[in-house]
Amino acid sequence: MFKVDLRTRVHELLPQHIITRDNVSCSVTAVIYYHVEDAEKAVLRVADVDNGIHQLAQTELRDLLCQKSFNDILENRDEYSKAITSKVEVRCSDWGVNVEHVQLKNIDLTNDNMVKAMAKEAEATREKMAAMIRADGEYRASIKLAKAARILDNDPVAIELRRLQTLERVAKEKNQQTLVVPLQVFSKVNETLSTRNKSIDLDELERQVMSEDPYVVRDDIESNDNDDNNSSNQNN
Repeated sequence: MFKVDLRTRVHELLPQHIITRDNVSCSVTAVIYYHVEDAEKAVLRVADVDNGIHQLAQTELRDLLCQKSFNDILENRDEYSKAITSKVEVRCSDWGVNVEHVQLKNIDLTNDNMVKAMAKEAEATREKMAAMIRADGEYRASIKLAKAARILDNDPVAIELRRLQTLERVAKEKNQQTLVVPLQVFSKVNETLSTRNKSIDLDELERQVMSEDPYVVRDDIESNDNDDNNSSNQNN
């Protein structure tokens, strides 16, 4: 007389040492979940149902993962777990056993040199991405600077204001250097301001700049317009 447990059984498969398609040696462990549906088949058709399922799952695991690259195994772990589950389930259906799931658990490299090589590869990839991002930022900044230079070239007042801002920034530096500024610089500012075209609508120019700024929310622009309209009505 045999007693068969119909509850779900959870077993961890022995670590499987495999060589992937790209010649990477690794160790893979997995967990299998299954239960007996037909006790008669589980007793009469296989001598040791637990051992048979373990051996079958290990064989299917090695057979599938050896055909894949190491990176594919890491990226598609769930997909390969389902593929192994379906293969084992088909083979175990004649034993009266329902395989619920086979889940890949640990994927470890067995060669320390390979671990170091992959770490260097990951570091090089990060440095490459950082360099590309930095270069893209400098490229965008150069475009903005070129546009700013074109605007400054057409407005002498803006050039003088920029010069004064530079002097202010230098003066704020905590150093012991003395900066000598010729008096002609300030006289040049006065001359420029006196001959400046005052017909420019600064409010309209500000709204145009804000509308072209991707970091400014449209609601902020509309609220600024409403505030300007309200203030003008109050003045009237």
